[in-house]
Amino acid sequence: MKNALMVLCLLVLGVTGSTAQQGDRAELTGLYFGQEPPGEVPELFAPGIISVDTDFEHSAAVFSPDHGEVFWCTRRNLYSDEPGDATQRLYFMKRVDGKWTAPQLAPFTAHIETAVQRPVFSPDGSRLYIEYFSDPTRESDTDIYVVERAGEGWSEPAPVSPLINTRAMERLHCVTADGSLYFTRNLMMANEAVYVSRLVDGQFTAPEELGADYNSDAVEFVILITPDGSYMLTGQNRDRRSDELWISYRKADGSWSERIKTPYSCGGFLALSPDGEYLFLLGDGIYWISTSFVERLKPQDLD
Repeated sequence: MKNALMVLCLLVLGVTGSTAQQGDRAELTGLYFGQEPPGEVPELFAPGIISVDTDFEHSAAVFSPDHGEVFWCTRRNLYSDEPGDATQRLYFMKRVDGKWTAPQLAPFTAHIETAVQRPVFSPDGSRLYIEYFSDPTRESDTDIYVVERAGEGWSEPAPVSPLINTRAMERLHCVTADGSLYFTRNLMMANEAVYVSRLVDGQFTAPEELGADYNSDAVEFVILITPDGSYMLTGQNRDRRSDELWISYRKADGSWSERIKTPYSCGGFLALSPDGEYLFLLGDGIYWISTSFVERLKPQDLD
């Protein structure tokens, strides 16, 4: 069983388990495997399917824009007497003729010897971004890679851009509707700063370090901007123990509102469902909640 000390996302509203069972793989249908959607109280996502007691999940559940695939990162059998996998790997399921396939290792990552992290789709679903340690001897240096759709599968990972990947640690966070890539950069284990690189004519521009709307006096360990740019979620760590989830809203003039603290904490990974109705986040497994809190917390006047 998972160690309670690894519960990175203890949500103030409390958590409840889903009643969905793994069951026969042929019966896994619907957008979310037949699970009852959650409200604003977090529920474990896909227990026994994606969130597995013997595994160590370390990402959100990331669905493709067409809802045909879901990716997540895990270490198999970490909490089991069975032989496990010492490396964190990328797994996926695919919806074929309305039914979900069994979880399987993403084949384009099978050769990678270091931990694979943070899958993020491009808005059109044609690209999947991931990050991993390029050099196993330099554990403070993760780089961002991209795979392209190739028929029914994916290409081999390629470095996203020499302008983005440096000898610092780059952590991938989100991609907005215009293809802009938001990431954090950590040099020599100093506080991370949030950057953006714009996609122009198929190429990423030199990253721009963003201002106070994105970089607070806390450690910014996760950032999620909705594809349409209407709101932004940020995870802050102020004392290395409390992982607070905050929200800010796009104002009429294009700037961001003051951050508002949500009732939630989060373990460092966020993803929205393709329709934006649910938020996936990490705890002692992968959880999901309704995004109805977004409208509830929204200020009346955003001028």
